[in-house]
Amino acid sequence: MRSPLPLKLSTLRTIGWRDWDPIGLNGSEGGWQRSEAANEYDRYMLRVAAGLQNDDAESSMVDYLVGIETDHMGQSPTSDTRARAEATVAAIRDYLGSIE
Repeated sequence: MRSPLPLKLSTLRTIGWRDWDPIGLNGSEGGWQRSEAANEYDRYMLRVAAGLQNDDAESSMVDYLVGIETDHMGQSPTSDTRARAEATVAAIRDYLGSIE
């Protein structure tokens, strides 16, 4: 098992809000940076980053985000649910690759 890479939470937040945002909060309150909910997605982004660092399959991380959105948050699946999760996982993978 590899040692975890040092992560910038601000970068993970940017990815989560830009690419995922399952409850559509980014457009309210002047964007997520000014929102009281800025940390809303932190634990999910951290979990995906940890999973990717531990060599979990990207597809399982996509499934994780889809499950959080549809099961945990109770959102109905939409035509872009999986695509947003895939984009989020890809962006986190790319971020991790940039700091290795």
